[in-house]
Amino acid sequence: MRHKTIIAWILLLTVAAGCKKPVNDYSYINLNRLKGWEGETALNLHFDMVDTTGACELYIAGEIVVQRTTGEEKGYPINLTFIAPDSTSWEDSVFLPLNVKRDSDITITSHGIKSIEWPYRKNIHNPIPGEWTVIITKGDSEADYSDIVGLGIYCKQQKP
Repeated sequence: MRHKTIIAWILLLTVAAGCKKPVNDYSYINLNRLKGWEGETALNLHFDMVDTTGACELYIAGEIVVQRTTGEEKGYPINLTFIAPDSTSWEDSVFLPLNVKRDSDITITSHGIKSIEWPYRKNIHNPIPGEWTVIITKGDSEADYSDIVGLGIYCKQQKP
């Protein structure tokens, strides 16, 4: 009986040692569905970019309240600050349009919420693997961002 217990422990330790932490190649923040993105809050996202051999595409994903997107507003300017694991940082400003063409991979509307994935950058070969931080801030301090009820970023590996 003791022999079987020792073998069981060895197998358990072998399996546990072989398990790796799953790669978290996305990060998303759900905001208050009634109030949306209010105030001057910066959204801090963290995700792993570990594959340096293959190319990936970065997408920005968001959820927008549909019934409030009928006015003059055509989208949202945002600022992105990328901070690499070695503390190197890059800044960018982008515009997230609301009038994207309906496509099953791009927009889905359900329960009054429109989910949109905006392609951000293609053909990225990451030279600095590890956990990255992305800080997203509003690009227009005068605009109303309360329609945004979720925002995130993710890395999709490109197919060879």
